[in-house]
Amino acid sequence: MGWNLRMSNLQAAVGVAQLERLDEFVSKKKIMGKQYTELLHNIKEIQLPVAKTDYAENIYWVYGLILNKEAPFDAAEVAKRLSAKGIGTRPFFYPMHKQPVFNKMGLFKDEHYPVAENLAERGFYIPSGLALNNEQIENVAKAVRSLFQ
Repeated sequence: MGWNLRMSNLQAAVGVAQLERLDEFVSKKKIMGKQYTELLHNIKEIQLPVAKTDYAENIYWVYGLILNKEAPFDAAEVAKRLSAKGIGTRPFFYPMHKQPVFNKMGLFKDEHYPVAENLAERGFYIPSGLALNNEQIENVAKAVRSLFQ
């Protein structure tokens, strides 16, 4: 069940160099998140990421959407439909209680966590890499919007 996840010297050097640009990356991610939010804010079938709480501010490391009950399909179907338009998505993280490694160990036997299960079934991430430009973000948002019109 365990792996050696120690970094090599080269990986550590790249990581330190990237940390020097962290403020730049976070600033760009916030701009991208704001742009996605403006383009997707009035689609009733999706829940957008929360921008800010009283204890944290979203830096939009990834931009996740959750399909509401009004959506006529699940995240897997969204992924299929967006893929047909040339847009990749990623599913939300799979719930721990459904992870095969833990089930083989006898953990979480007969346990159900409906919120985690719903998020896994109805949540997905749209492209949000630092290399995306405004036009690409607009194209992704347009494709998402088209699924609900």
